[in-house]
Amino acid sequence: MEPLKLEDSKKLFISGVFGSMDATYPKEFEDVMGDILKKCGGLPLAIVSITSVLIGYKSPGSKDKWDRVCKSLGSHMEIHPTLEGMKYIVTLSYNHLPHDLKSCMMYFNIFPEDYVIRKDRLLNRWMAEGLVHQKRGLTMWEVAESYLSELLSRNMIEEAGHLEGHEWREQRYRVHDMLLEVMVSKSLEANFLSLHGGRYKGMLYDKIRFLSIHADTESVDSVAKRNVKGRRGEDNLNMQHVRSLSLLQLHRQHKLLKNLGNFVLLRVLDLEDCKGVSNKHVSYACNLYLLRFLSLRRTNVSKVPRQIGNLQHLQTLDLAHRLLTELLETITKLEKLKDIRFSNKDDFWGTVWTMPRGINKMKALHVLCRVCLGNDSKVAQDVDELDQLQELGPVW
Repeated sequence: MEPLKLEDSKKLFISGVFGSMDATYPKEFEDVMGDILKKCGGLPLAIVSITSVLIGYKSPGSKDKWDRVCKSLGSHMEIHPTLEGMKYIVTLSYNHLPHDLKSCMMYFNIFPEDYVIRKDRLLNRWMAEGLVHQKRGLTMWEVAESYLSELLSRNMIEEAGHLEGHEWREQRYRVHDMLLEVMVSKSLEANFLSLHGGRYKGMLYDKIRFLSIHADTESVDSVAKRNVKGRRGEDNLNMQHVRSLSLLQLHRQHKLLKNLGNFVLLRVLDLEDCKGVSNKHVSYACNLYLLRFLSLRRTNVSKVPRQIGNLQHLQTLDLAHRLLTELLETITKLEKLKDIRFSNKDDFWGTVWTMPRGINKMKALHVLCRVCLGNDSKVAQDVDELDQLQELGPVW
């Protein structure tokens, strides 16, 4: 594709900083705007990346900030009008993010290139990882939504359309490939994340806290073997430090799943779409007492053991689109649970969770979907006592 012409570059720039292509702006920005656009070389990603830096400096008197940004660009795009110059500008936009947003942005590295992630999954994971900080007058979910909105307004992430059903609608997001590449580099520099499998085969650190394994059979098995060796002192890898484990796009049973009991500090276990997960692996997960997030969405799990009640810190339990048809009453022991999702992949509309008595003990519940009250009026009374509930339905 040809670079944008100056007129179109300017429209894109003005829209990014001031909200619309025909927005008015202080005339003091006119000259420096031209210099910035020249250095962006007509590349759309470069332009929107710079607007993410300047979006907070659009009032009169902010010209000094624009001048500094222009100078920091130097002649990178003029000298390297393609990859290297582009990476420099994308890195600059990341460096100007507030501290809290930097961590949330790096978190996207957990997912493979071109991966699309649902809003509820992303925000619930952020909260479980401790990346969202309390603000007076706002719930943690509202703070997480404000982080997401800020990243969207800065063009750091982009909407990837909706998934829609008869009674539900899910917003999805993704990150531009080049921005993801910069984020991976930043994450590895900061030891924020360990990636293994796919294009990141072999990227592992000695002390792992965030571990993401992408679709690569050999790599998963090798991690499992190295983990066992590490416990015997034959390898420096130590899985006992892992706080977050994501197995993404895996299609058969893997040795690492047998070692879930070794992840004693695990707070996030995301097995969505992992076809190798079985009922016995869920039993292993039920011994991870510090878990805050557990996703078994679109797996072949057909039964959740009574021991699920042991996960006293669990905040999110995603059991959507799998073979499960019921939940035991021990689920009511999860008094910190905020979000529970339940559906059967073979009978989405016919299978619901018949809630037991005692659900009023789950005071933290915010989301309760696809549930049945049965013929017990006491269950309806219990649900009425859930004063934190924000999303309920459909209810049978």
